Amino acid sequence: MITEKLYLLMANDAEKPESVVSATGYGMNAALISDLMIAGRVALSDDQQRQIQLVGAGPCPDPVLAAPLAKLEKKERLSLDEAVKISGLCDARLVTDSLAKAGIVEYGERTLLGMGKKRVHIINEQIQRQIRTDLQAALHGQKIPGVSDTTVLAIVQAIGLAPELLKDEIAPMAAGEAQARIKELAQDSPVADSAQRAVAAMNAAITTQRVIPPVSGKGDG
Repeated sequence: MITEKLYLLMANDAEKPESVVSATGYGMNAALISDLMIAGRVALSDDQQRQIQLVGAGPCPDPVLAAPLAKLEKKERLSLDEAVKISGLCDARLVTDSLAKAGIVEYGERTLLGMGKKRVHIINEQIQRQIRTDLQAALHGQKIPGVSDTTVLAIVQAIGLAPELLKDEIAPMAAGEAQARIKELAQDSPVADSAQRAVAAMNAAITTQRVIPPVSGKGDG
């Protein structure tokens, strides 16, 4: 999922999963909303208000998506800008539980002298490398990126961490060139269905407007 890709791009073995989400919570929320769009449970209105529209019915089988979907269902007339700012919309433990089930991470020792949360260790680093390889190829025009890659790039740029997180992948482009390239990819992303069109519309919005506030006052990258 887009949420998992973004988490793996930002995570390292020195951090608890909550530290990733607390630093970039709005970005993780945006990724989660994108996953709900891909799953056919959320759409965006076509007007400038970008209202969240709940579509589909019945229980959501994926636990990563079920809890936030339930939160969104309790809201009325919620815009995309408001949805990405919902505290705790993305539950880091549900994301890492999913990654652990897939054999990509494992839980280690607890923090705070054994009283805190379990740390997460990445055990399948090939997945991380592949994510970065795909993003690098997209940035330099070596492949047509899928909607998940363009979404990750758009979010990372919106939160102001593209130069830091993607330093090697961006090189030798300058920061301004990379920013323009990511915006181009977000606005020209090919789509195959209505769900991907909704994600593409979100990507275009977050790369041109302040839908997602940058981390710690950082710029757009």
